Amino acid sequence: MGKPAATARQRLKPLSHSFTLDWLLLTNGSKQEAYRLREEFHTFLQKELKLELAVEKTHVTHVNDGFDFLGYQVRRYVNGHDRPKLLVTPSDKAQQRLKAKVKEMTARQRFRDTPLLKFSALNAVLRGWITYYRHSNAKATAHDLDFWVNQRLFGWLQKRHRVTANRIITMYKHREQGTHDNLGIRNGDEMLYLYRMSDQPLTKYRSRNPQNPYLEVDWETQIEQGEAPLPRFLWLGNAENNEGWREIKAQVKAERGAQCARCGRRGTLDLHHRQARRYGGQDTIDNAELLCRPCHVHTPTFGDHSRLQ
Repeated sequence: MGKPAATARQRLKPLSHSFTLDWLLLTNGSKQEAYRLREEFHTFLQKELKLELAVEKTHVTHVNDGFDFLGYQVRRYVNGHDRPKLLVTPSDKAQQRLKAKVKEMTARQRFRDTPLLKFSALNAVLRGWITYYRHSNAKATAHDLDFWVNQRLFGWLQKRHRVTANRIITMYKHREQGTHDNLGIRNGDEMLYLYRMSDQPLTKYRSRNPQNPYLEVDWETQIEQGEAPLPRFLWLGNAENNEGWREIKAQVKAERGAQCARCGRRGTLDLHHRQARRYGGQDTIDNAELLCRPCHVHTPTFGDHSRLQ
C-alpha cells in the first residue's frame, strides 16, 4: 500500500499550553502600599510577560500572621523584648499531603504488600519530604510526624499479621545503633529501619543573588542622603579603595620593587605615608613607601584614629 493522501491523514488537534507562576512580593509599607504594588505588578505581568494575574487568588497579609509559599509557612515571630525572628516551617497543607500519602500506602487494600517493600517505600517518601525542608525550622514538625508515621506503620503491621501488639513489638521493634528503639526488618545480613525524619540534619540555606534580567542598567537604591554624611575616607574603610592611592602603590612597586622598604620581606604589602596626612603629608610617591604588615604596625601613626574624632 502506498502513502495515504493528505486529505485522508488524521490531523492532530492544536494544543494549548498553560502554566502557573508562584510569586512573592514583600514591602515594609502600609497595607494600602501592598495593594498598590499588587496592581503595579499586575500591569507588569500583562505588558512585559503577557501573563494574567489571578487577583482573586492573590493573598495580602501581614508577615506576623504568616503566609504559605511553595509548601512553606513563613511567619515573623515576636516574643517579648527579643528581636523578631523569621520562622520558616512546613505548611499545614504540606503535612496533610504527606499524611494522605502515608495513609494510602498503609491502607487496608495494601495488606498484600510485603513488609520489606513497605519499609523501603515509606523510607523513600519520608526521606524525600524532609530533604525538601532541610533548610527550614522543621525539627519539631519532623518529631511529630515521626511519631505519627510510626503509629501508622505499627497498626498496618498488626492488622496485616492479625496478631497482638506485643507480638508486633517482638517481631519488628529493634535497637537502632544502640541509641533508641525503632521499627525495623531484616534485609539480608542487615537491618532496614523505618527512616526517622528528625535525624535529618538541618542546614542554613546559602542565598544567591542572581542578576535581574529585566533591569537594563545597574540599579541603585533611591535612599536620600543624610544630613551629615560620613567622610569619604571613613565610608570607604581604608585608603586602598582610593583609585589614586592604588596608582601610587603600583608606581612605587615598579620603581622600588615589591618588597618591604625596611626589612625586605615580600608578600602582602601596605602603602605607608612617611608623613601622615593629618600632619600635612600628601598622597605623592615621595611621601609613600611599601611596608610589610609587621613593620607597618610598628610605625608611630599606625592605628591612630584621632583624625576621625
